[in-house]
Amino acid sequence: MTARPVAAQAHVSRCPQYPAATYGIDPNRVADTGGGAQLVTVVAPSAASWAGTFTAWSRGANGCWSPVSFAGQPAQPFRAQTGYGGLLPFARRVPGDWATPTGLFPFGTTVYGNSTVSPTVRYPYHHLVCGDWWDEQPGSPAYDTFQHVPCGITPPYGDDSEALWTEIQPYQHFIDIKMPSPPDNGAGIFLHDDMPEGYTEGCVALPNGELDAVLGWLNPADRPHILIAIG
Repeated sequence: MTARPVAAQAHVSRCPQYPAATYGIDPNRVADTGGGAQLVTVVAPSAASWAGTFTAWSRGANGCWSPVSFAGQPAQPFRAQTGYGGLLPFARRVPGDWATPTGLFPFGTTVYGNSTVSPTVRYPYHHLVCGDWWDEQPGSPAYDTFQHVPCGITPPYGDDSEALWTEIQPYQHFIDIKMPSPPDNGAGIFLHDDMPEGYTEGCVALPNGELDAVLGWLNPADRPHILIAIG
């Protein structure tokens, strides 16, 4: 899989127009949205930003995108936290730079969490336990994947990886954003719960209620993608 940059705009006259000042980007004017019926856009105002405009979109039978409404949550767009290192094209990232990668990416196939309660009925849910890791060591054969080892054992890749069960606050629930590999430019890029610091280490984060609403809406049958861009 190769990194997919933000595509050039394409005019779709029959669809409603959504102002960039509100939504950051209008997917009806984007040439490549991943080919599915669900799209998440995250648009930051600058490459140095720690936050961006987050919108979940659904594509109707007429081919037009429209923002989704979530019961019990504020109207979209949401405000999402992004990386302390700003935003960079995936090809320019290096492990540990804390930058959120820009581009078009698919979501993973499992939702994980330290919560015992799943936010979704559409994805398999894995309740994290001791020994659950995300391999983030460049060069590892299992780079950027979930791994389990016996509790109390530190795996060979442990120094550069995440002990997921210990990250209680940010990982109540999360889904991974699948990065191209190779190259090993970034691992553990998730959509997860927001951080008290106000930024992430390269992930995208939402308040718990909004995150759970989005995770409950995502449907693998609709081939959801996330488009991360700088406005």
